[in-house]
Amino acid sequence: MVLHVLLGFLAGAGLGYAFFRGLATGTRLTLNGDARRTVPLHLLRIGGAVTGFTLAAMFGGAAALLGMLAGFQAAKEIAVRRA
Repeated sequence: MVLHVLLGFLAGAGLGYAFFRGLATGTRLTLNGDARRTVPLHLLRIGGAVTGFTLAAMFGGAAALLGMLAGFQAAKEIAVRRA
């Protein structure tokens, strides 16, 4: 069970890093006037997050899902502090 939480945390941290890195890129593109490229980027970010959490729930159970959520939130905190 602890292994599931740890692996979920690592997967969530990686997913969160990619998610918030994509958010920063999309924001930069929008501010530079290239809004046409942001729509696919937003769809990819949201689809990736939904897919990641769904797979964690299906194959890892509640422990992996909670670990993944904790890792995702940790990545969010790091991204907010860097901004």
